[in-house]
Amino acid sequence: MASSENRDIWRKSLSAMKASLESSYEFKTVVQEEARLIKGLKDIKKDYVVFSDYRRNTGKRRLEDIKTVIDTALERIANCDSREASQIYLETLKAVTLQTRWAAILETLSHYGHYFS
Repeated sequence: MASSENRDIWRKSLSAMKASLESSYEFKTVVQEEARLIKGLKDIKKDYVVFSDYRRNTGKRRLEDIKTVIDTALERIANCDSREASQIYLETLKAVTLQTRWAAILETLSHYGHYFS
């Protein structure tokens, strides 16, 4: 009984993490794009306005990679025993943290003209 409850808690936690990452990513992306658009419209010297960048393209792909890691963990947790489920949960937290940090680093580098796919 307790192992089933723990597994449900881990699955709910990972699902909440995924939803939080998605919503915060979308929010930050929209805010940055709107700020760029407003700034671009105020600058009458340019012939074009750049409002979409790394976050909408490569950054979105990196978010999808993180979501895939979480989805894979959710499937694995559903089909294993409690001990293995706790290991999967911990490994997933570490993997998501690592990928999130790398995504932040790559996004920062993109501001300086370095692009990685």
